[in-house]
Amino acid sequence: MHRNQSIAPLEGGSLYREAVFDGACNVFFEKDSLYRYAIELSHQIPWVSDTEGHILYIGPGWAEMIGYPLEDLLGYGWMQFVHPDDAARLQQARRETLISGASYECEYRIRAADGSYRWFRSSAGARRNEAGAVILWYGTTQDIQDRKLAELTHQGQTRVLEMIAAGRPLDEVLTALCRLAEDQIAGARCSILLFDPERGLLRHGAAPNLPPAYNAAIDLLPIGPDAGSCGTAAYTRSPVIVSDIANDPLWAPWRDLALQHDLQACWSKPILSRSGDVLGTFGFYYAEPRSPTRSEMAGIDAVSHLAALAIERQRSEAALRDSEEHYRYSVELNPQIPWTADGDGNVLTTSPRWTQLTGGSPDGTADSNWEKAIHPQDLPLQRQKWLEAVRTGEPLDAQCRGRLVDGSYRWFRTRAIPHLAEDGTVIRWYGTVEDIHDRKIAEEQLHRAAYHDDLTGLANRRFFRERLKQVLDEVTDESHAIGLLVMDLDHLKQINDRFGHDAGDNLLKEFAQRLRQAVKPTDVVARLGGDEFAVILPDVAGEEEVAEIARTILCRMQEPLKRSGKALDCRTSIGGAIALAAGTSPEDLQKQADLALYHSKSSGRGAFKMFVPALRQEAQRTASALEVAAKAVEAGWIMPFYQPKVVLASGAIGGFEALLRWQHPRGGIQSPEKIAPAFNDTELGTAIGERMRACVLSDMRRWLDAGLNLGRIAINASAAEFRRDNYAERVLEELRQAGVPAHCLEVEVTESVFLGSSTQLVERALRALSAEGVTIALDDFGTGYASLSHLKRFPVNTLKIDRTFVQDLEADAGDAAIVKAVLNLGHNLGIEVVAEGVETAFQASLLQRMSCDLVQGYHFGRPMPGSDVPSFLASWQGM
Repeated sequence: MHRNQSIAPLEGGSLYREAVFDGACNVFFEKDSLYRYAIELSHQIPWVSDTEGHILYIGPGWAEMIGYPLEDLLGYGWMQFVHPDDAARLQQARRETLISGASYECEYRIRAADGSYRWFRSSAGARRNEAGAVILWYGTTQDIQDRKLAELTHQGQTRVLEMIAAGRPLDEVLTALCRLAEDQIAGARCSILLFDPERGLLRHGAAPNLPPAYNAAIDLLPIGPDAGSCGTAAYTRSPVIVSDIANDPLWAPWRDLALQHDLQACWSKPILSRSGDVLGTFGFYYAEPRSPTRSEMAGIDAVSHLAALAIERQRSEAALRDSEEHYRYSVELNPQIPWTADGDGNVLTTSPRWTQLTGGSPDGTADSNWEKAIHPQDLPLQRQKWLEAVRTGEPLDAQCRGRLVDGSYRWFRTRAIPHLAEDGTVIRWYGTVEDIHDRKIAEEQLHRAAYHDDLTGLANRRFFRERLKQVLDEVTDESHAIGLLVMDLDHLKQINDRFGHDAGDNLLKEFAQRLRQAVKPTDVVARLGGDEFAVILPDVAGEEEVAEIARTILCRMQEPLKRSGKALDCRTSIGGAIALAAGTSPEDLQKQADLALYHSKSSGRGAFKMFVPALRQEAQRTASALEVAAKAVEAGWIMPFYQPKVVLASGAIGGFEALLRWQHPRGGIQSPEKIAPAFNDTELGTAIGERMRACVLSDMRRWLDAGLNLGRIAINASAAEFRRDNYAERVLEELRQAGVPAHCLEVEVTESVFLGSSTQLVERALRALSAEGVTIALDDFGTGYASLSHLKRFPVNTLKIDRTFVQDLEADAGDAAIVKAVLNLGHNLGIEVVAEGVETAFQASLLQRMSCDLVQGYHFGRPMPGSDVPSFLASWQGM
């Protein structure tokens, strides 16, 4: 259920009403605020069904989630929508509930109206009568699509890593990788080709869903600058995106072959080793011409990295096998080097192969003590294992790093058994030592791949979550506090858009390096994804220490990163939280830090905010406002009120501004401030804008039909409406459908709209509207981040002087000077100027003497409903 929607009644009438099922029980939906918030804020949809599973009631949000109207479900059961693979599991859960009497919980997929399936989790319990028979089912259903997909992706990657670590055959691993990639990137059919260095060709590796005939035809594919997607990618060592095989010259020799098998696009990424050598290529085929999205490219990078790990592991193992075979035939078959030592661990005898391996001399090995050759970090554990072997008489089996003559260390596996005297003392040790360095390094690389971020080398989200839980579990009393900082870069997207992703990657790596330097070695620094970072502070004295560390980080990030003559902004916003007692969950602590980060960014970037309980209350107020706004949109409460704008030179009405109001059934007409957070929400902000335009254009068409001279009607546009790149097209289409000339409409924006990440979308939309005759007004000019460059870059026809400069115009010389400056600026640029908030005749007179073009305010008319506009125009006598 959408978090901003209220629980709907079973049928028309009041918001909550009583419903009777089977004449046996009454279900009351109007409980209290606790019930309402608990259900509405939980993202869960409540429902009630009869004993046969037929739905008697379901909360709103179901229709929005899957696209079916409620009437298609009421009176029917879930099973008509459940994925066939999940139906048996859901039915079994219900049968077990009938037997045990306990509630059940089940995850399954539901078919949406567009034919796709989404994951949901349902919890339900049976209500029984005195005889124990089921009379009703009560339950809730929650959309878990995003979490389930992330979980399945994680499981797939983990499964592949486990296959690599277990040494499964390469073709099995690569086939699993292809299937994982196809699960992650919709519509793709994947192929992995392996580089044959001896022949300089690409040979078939895996392609489980491509036609066998096609796989055979491209086996032993040449590498070159015009050898299709894969051959070219291997040649250039960079991704090759062919979005239309039919028209791309790279595919000329294979075009007919590909089109014959319905392959119309192919993206290829080279699989490179850590040293940059080509290992193969990862190909992604599509049945229609298309190019990858940014998220698809990220998915391609992830699976390509796993492919590199698998191929390198296989090659390392193959090289190791070749080396062992050569060693076995040239020296001796047994890879284990025998040795003996006395009871104190002094070496008595060893194979010459040991001295060859370590680089020492035969004379230097005898009488030396093993402890002197063990890495200091491994020594305590090795002593413990040796003592345990002496105590129990059991064989010793240990892995440790041994020092070579040149001072370097290698991993070895030592196996030994003590020969004991009658009194239990060790007379002699008999054992073998085996070089396991390559295998150990490979295991460490796999572990690092699973727990570290490739780009920055920091811990990844998986490691962060496990470590945060671990340190919180170790908290026992209030003397042991855990701090958490979460942060993101303030301008990464702009840098990516302006300078390219290489510059963005450089910035991320520099930020990570500075972050590590700004905290203690014992602190855990992690990259959570994208531009999100976190620092776990395992032991802090209190909030002041957390704040001090945050200030150190902010200071460290002040200096820009300079690359190729470009200065890249490293600044960050930080949110902090602290756990002062046992029982704090990782989710709660991170949520607190996230709320503090959100507050930091909303109050001005490049700052630090510590979590306080008021932030949670503010978040709840915001959620409540969003809920009310959603209800207002759904119920049609949104409406425009119109305030006239007067031409000072003539006293005529120059137009109106459509101001948002909403009518609560009990509270009457409400101001927009109560639902202000909705204007920044993409879904709600867009829906509110569409509702306002529909009402305004309908009124305008009616007034034009009545022959009224309206001038221009101005309507406000929020930043959220520009985040989708079709705002201008929607407005122009609505004008055409309503039959309203474009020159009758004015779109008002504030300068804050220009400052978001969608600046290019805003510019394109405003230019498209201006080209069709819609005028553009810049509202509240001078009160925010005003910049004269906005007047040059964007097609602005009108400047609106904010009421804060007008209200003290008579007494404040500074306000008067600002008003004059804006008027001179507008007139010199050929831009019309409107003064807002004019409430007295004297203010109007002063503005008239200053040659202000238009004015609006209570002195000329308060905002009025559309029904009052015709009579207002008829009675207007001028100034």
